[in-house]
Order: sequence, then structure tokens, then C-alpha cells
Amino acid sequence: MAVISSTGTTFITGTGDIIGEVTAISFSGVSATEIETSNLADNNKKYILGTVDGGTVEVTVNAIGSIPSVLVAGDATPTAFSIRFGGAGAGYTATFSAFVQSVKPEAGVDQVVKNTYTLQISSLVVMS
Repeated sequence: MAVISSTGTTFITGTGDIIGEVTAISFSGVSATEIETSNLADNNKKYILGTVDGGTVEVTVNAIGSIPSVLVAGDATPTAFSIRFGGAGAGYTATFSAFVQSVKPEAGVDQVVKNTYTLQISSLVVMS
């Protein structure tokens, strides 16, 4: 079984703009509410699936010039994103829509400027 290297991972907007050189990615995970539907005639508890929460993703990148205008925190419309793990020809791609919760630039003496984006996922994450 081959493993996937994180080398070459890219963070891209739905319009194809590369957002920066990815240095770290963290997904919080998807969760769903369980709704109990048991009644007095049941011998076992019964459940149905409630609302799905796509979770959040935090992506840290080395800044590569201008920040795409689509990355504005607080925009009322979700934006399409994709994260390509492992670069072209290897790995897989996670595609999703999300609201930009925050953009945190970080700079220091003798350091690369980094931006950390926190995104609230508003759709299913499609892995391909």
C-alpha cells in the first residue's frame, strides 16, 4: 500500500486561484445529530439522522502576493474550495463550499508571511 506525501498539497478557490503554499491543514471532522425516535413498544432505542455539520478546516499558507478577494471573513455567501493532497498525479482532492470565518496574517523578523484561514464547511466534503 502506497502512502500519500503532503508535498505538493495545494489550496485552491473554486475559480482556480491558488491561495498560497500550504504549510498545515486541520479538519475538525464531520458530525451529525442523532434524534431518538424510540417509543414505549420498542425493546431497543431507535434513532434517525438529524442535521449534518460539515465542521471546520484550518489552512495555513505561505503568502504568495495578493490574497484572492473571495477570502473575506464574514461574507454571507459560501465559496467553493478544493484541497489537493499530494500534488498533481498523486493523492486525492477534497472539494467543498465554506464560509470564511477568519483570516489571520502572521509576520515576524526574518520569517515568511503566513496566513491562516478558518473555514466553516457548509456542504458535503467530496473526496475524489
